[in-house]
Amino acid sequence: MKLAQINRILVGVEALEGSSHDAFDKAKELAKENNATLIIAFVMDKNGYASLERMDPHGFRRLKKQAETRLKGYKEMAEESGLKDVETVLEVGIPKKEMENLCEKYNVDMIVVGETGTSKVDRIFLGNTAKAIQKKAKCDVKVISTKEAVRE
Repeated sequence: MKLAQINRILVGVEALEGSSHDAFDKAKELAKENNATLIIAFVMDKNGYASLERMDPHGFRRLKKQAETRLKGYKEMAEESGLKDVETVLEVGIPKKEMENLCEKYNVDMIVVGETGTSKVDRIFLGNTAKAIQKKAKCDVKVISTKEAVRE
């Protein structure tokens, strides 16, 4: 049985540590193996940031700028590893929905996401997000746990 060609990989990132970073490393490896385009996505959860914006209008802009900086860092790491076709995208919305939308918008063959976030709250929500993406996405989804990344 021949595996389908992987031409475009979408990876969801957040922090520069934890399973999100491990997912990035795995996506980067898969992109190299398949000579694929790597699309690095950071989705700012609109539910989490809506109340912040009401309390501190400049807070959301600062966080968005930090997200842009993180994306730039991820892109640089990908390019330094030898990948030539790397794109970044920053969205504000519901992470599971935005990742599904990005899958279709960019016509990706695979999504790679971390199983959990770095904080206890993130672990609850992102674990659920990864499961939801896995159920709804119209492409293959690889969920990376920190334990899995250590084993590989």
